[in-house]
Amino acid sequence: MKRSDIAIVGAGPAGLAAAGEAVGLGLSVTLIDDNAQPGGQYFRQPPESFRQRGRDPLAGERVRAEALFRVVDDRLVSYLPGATVWDAPEPGVLAYAAGPHSGRVAAGAIVIAAGAHDRPVPFPGWTLPGVISAGAAQNLIKGQRVVPGGRTVVAGNGPLLLVVAATLVRAGVDVVAVVEAAPIHRRLWRQAARLAAAPAALRLAAQYRLALMTRGVPLHTGMIAVAASGGDAVEAVTIAPIGADGRIDRDRVRTIATDTLITGFGLTPSVELTRLLGCDHRFDGLRGGWLPIRSAGLETSVDGVFAAGDGAAIGGVELALVEGRLAALGAAHKLGRVAPAARRALQRRWARLDRFRAGLERLFAAPATFLGLLTPDTVVCRCEDVTAGELRDRVAEGAASMLQLKAATRCGMGRCQGRNCQITLAAMVADAQGLAVDALAWPRVRPPARPILLGDLMHEDIPPPVLPADPHLPRPRTDG
Repeated sequence: MKRSDIAIVGAGPAGLAAAGEAVGLGLSVTLIDDNAQPGGQYFRQPPESFRQRGRDPLAGERVRAEALFRVVDDRLVSYLPGATVWDAPEPGVLAYAAGPHSGRVAAGAIVIAAGAHDRPVPFPGWTLPGVISAGAAQNLIKGQRVVPGGRTVVAGNGPLLLVVAATLVRAGVDVVAVVEAAPIHRRLWRQAARLAAAPAALRLAAQYRLALMTRGVPLHTGMIAVAASGGDAVEAVTIAPIGADGRIDRDRVRTIATDTLITGFGLTPSVELTRLLGCDHRFDGLRGGWLPIRSAGLETSVDGVFAAGDGAAIGGVELALVEGRLAALGAAHKLGRVAPAARRALQRRWARLDRFRAGLERLFAAPATFLGLLTPDTVVCRCEDVTAGELRDRVAEGAASMLQLKAATRCGMGRCQGRNCQITLAAMVADAQGLAVDALAWPRVRPPARPILLGDLMHEDIPPPVLPADPHLPRPRTDG
C-alpha cells in the first residue's frame, strides 16, 4: 500500500493546483487521475505523438498549463495516470484500478478534485449520429484537434455554449447558429455589478461573444432545441421559444438545416466519490445539482476529506485553481502544518470569483424544467434504451420512487451508472409526486464508484476476508 501525506483524486486544474501548493509546503502527494495525461477537461492535452503544424487556436493557455504540469515530476509527488479510484475501503484509504499497477493509498488527508460532466437533457432526436454534447466537442478539439464537419448548430443553456461556439469558429468551423434557452440579453444589466467582480473573466466572456459577432453567427436567446431530425444522421434542428416555467411555444417553431448539433445544458459535479465516502450533500440547481457540503476551508462533513473545483460546485477554471490551493492549505492545517498568510489572499480572490459566479448563474439560469421537451418515444436512458413513455407507464402502475423505477426499467443501471439519465429521472419523479428534487431518495452509490475491469482487481494483494463462523457447519464435541 502506498502512503503519503495527501492523496489527490483528479489531475485537472483543481487537483494540479492542490498538488503544487502541497509540495510547496513539503508534503508528500499521491496524485491519481484516470486520464493518460494531466490537465483534466480544461487543460486537456493531445496525445504525445501529435505534432503541431500551423497555427494552434488553443495555444493561449499553453504557458499556464505547462506550469501546472510540472508538479507531476516533483520528487514529492507519486503521479498515477490511467488510474481509476473505485472504492474507499476504510477511512483515509483509497483503492484504485490501474491494470497490473492497481493498489491502494493511505493518506493523512484526501482532496477530491474529480471535475464535472455534461448535464444531458433528452429531447426527440438527441441520440441521432451527429448530435454531440458540448463537453465532447471540447474534448475532440483539445484532445484530438478534431472539429465537427459541415454546418454546425450549438444549442442548450449555460456559458459553456459561448465557449464552445467561439472555439469552433476560431478553428474554422461553419457555426450557423447559437441557441440559448435563457433570455440573457434581458438579464445582463441586472447582473452587471456581480459580473464586474472578476474583470479578467468578464473580458474573456466578451471575447467569446465578439468572436461570434465578427463572424456573423446569430445568437438566439430565450429559445431551445425541441427536436433533431434526419435519416442516418442529423439533418436539421427545430427550435422554439421557451418561458421561465419551461413551457415551449410550439406555435413559433423554426427549423435550421445542420450537419452537426452540439448540445450543452451546463455541467454536473462528479460526486460519486464524495457520496461513496459518506459526505453530506445538498442540492443546488444553479451550481450543477448535488454538491458536497463544505466548510470555509473546503473540508467536507467527513474528517480529513476535502473537495475542490467543479467536482464540488460548478464555477469554472479560475475558481478551481483557487479552490485547489485552498483545499491543500486546509489539508496541511489538518496535518499540523501551519498554513501561510497567502490563505487570506486566496480567500479574498475566491470571494471575488464567487461573486462573478453568482452573477453568471443568474444570467444563465435555466427554465424551471426541461420536461416539456419529452415525448413518449424520447429515450431517457441511453445505456438501457428506456423511453420517457415507459417510465411514465411504470409511474401510472404505481412505481413512485427513483429506486422503484430503476428496478422496474433498469434506468440508470448501464455503464454510465445514471450520469446520462438520473437528473431527468429525478425531475420526472418529482413532477409526478409534486415534490422538490432534493426531497427524493436517490439511489445509493456503491463500489465500484466508476466502471473498472474485473481483471484489474486480480493484481491487488488483498487479504482474505474475515467471515463469521458458519452455524451450519458441524461443531466439535466438547464432552470429552
